[in-house]
Amino acid sequence: MRTLRYAIACLSCEMILVLLLASGCGRRAPQQQVVRSSAQAANVPLPVWAPENPSPEFLRAARVFKTWVNEPDITDEPELAGRALEIRFRRALVPAWEFFGSLTDEQIERFRSTRDLRIRVKDLTDEQRAALYRFFDVWRKEFKGVSSVNTGFSEDWLVDLYKVGAQEDLSNVEVQFLVRASGRVAMLLRSRQPDGSLGLPCPIGLGDM
Repeated sequence: MRTLRYAIACLSCEMILVLLLASGCGRRAPQQQVVRSSAQAANVPLPVWAPENPSPEFLRAARVFKTWVNEPDITDEPELAGRALEIRFRRALVPAWEFFGSLTDEQIERFRSTRDLRIRVKDLTDEQRAALYRFFDVWRKEFKGVSSVNTGFSEDWLVDLYKVGAQEDLSNVEVQFLVRASGRVAMLLRSRQPDGSLGLPCPIGLGDM
């Protein structure tokens, strides 16, 4: 009898442990579902390279950029090297979208209507400026030691901007979001030259309209 009671007690403990583990798993699953369905609930189509839990700024950009292209063009790269380069580019594209998504409603609407928005870096809000520098940081991390042959840039945007006349604080730099004739959306950064003209642009393609 004592042995039977001991066995029943052990079985009860095991059942309680199983229930606790099951309930714990049950709590985690809905959280994952909420994360995955947040964009779906907002009815925002996302590119395949979107982060698992996209930021509000990324989602705002996704509402503007309707289609996406594979960049950079990898036809002149060995297959594996080209895929690696594309992965790096897509990772750097995430903060570029987030920078665009940090624009105000008025700025985004102006871009939609004119298809050409220009903002001086010195006029950016603190949050927008931080988003721009985060893009610089991610690009530098992703392309460190990598030749980004399909862009007009080396591995460091800031270095390239300084080379074309940017002030250290970027106070003479202008950011332009432009829809080209092809429908491609480009982000261009230009430095204001001493004669008042804008220097050669440092461009990156963001996607399509």
